[in-house]
Amino acid sequence: MNDKSDSDLRKEAEGWLSSNFPRFFELYQWSNKADPRNYFNFKELFPIAYLGAQSYAQLESYLTKLDSLAWEKLRSKALPFVSADDPSRRYQQLFSTLDEARGYVFLADQGYEDIEFVEPQKRKKGSPPSPDLSAMKAGSTAILEVKTINESDACLAPDAPWRHGTITVSPNLSDEFKSKLLSTIGQARNQLDSYPQPSDRKIVLLVVRFDHGQKTSGHLYVELERFLASQVVNAGVEVYHQATL
Repeated sequence: MNDKSDSDLRKEAEGWLSSNFPRFFELYQWSNKADPRNYFNFKELFPIAYLGAQSYAQLESYLTKLDSLAWEKLRSKALPFVSADDPSRRYQQLFSTLDEARGYVFLADQGYEDIEFVEPQKRKKGSPPSPDLSAMKAGSTAILEVKTINESDACLAPDAPWRHGTITVSPNLSDEFKSKLLSTIGQARNQLDSYPQPSDRKIVLLVVRFDHGQKTSGHLYVELERFLASQVVNAGVEVYHQATL
């Protein structure tokens, strides 16, 4: 019998989160804890976090590499989504926003030093939003847009096979998935091309979350890399990708 009170469980969960994922914990501290839709509802988070600790650790490793100002900007951008619980996709918008940290680290690894999250611009109706990041180093200015490709609707459906213990592995990437990739790259390119500030590099970073059951299928990762490399319609835009855990 579990004699721990809700208060004890919350304190235990907060201590665990603070010790293992300090930037997730800071995001929680800044959020509206009283909102019942808050993602960091520890009765739900505690088992999810333990089961998905490897994925949490991967994203936390990117978040911790942001300097204090960059983290402050990304944290502010992510805060509204902490309590944005979509009926079917739940908190994907929160994690898609936090994925922008991957773009920051990508630029840092490319030798850029002056890296900033771009402030949203006032824009006319129908015009593309600004890219996520801009960066400078000697002889180069880059702009970068991070796009997350999330799980399919079929994967998230209540009757999805994986929810009942049935795991299927696709022999190849579906045409629907490839079409989604190209459409997403096209959207990102429009954002990069519409940005008024000059740059010599325009970069799209795709963050890919495969459907459940496909994450361990190595041949799909290889096919994804080959498919993106085969696209010649994106001349002038560099396309990179990261597949999540």
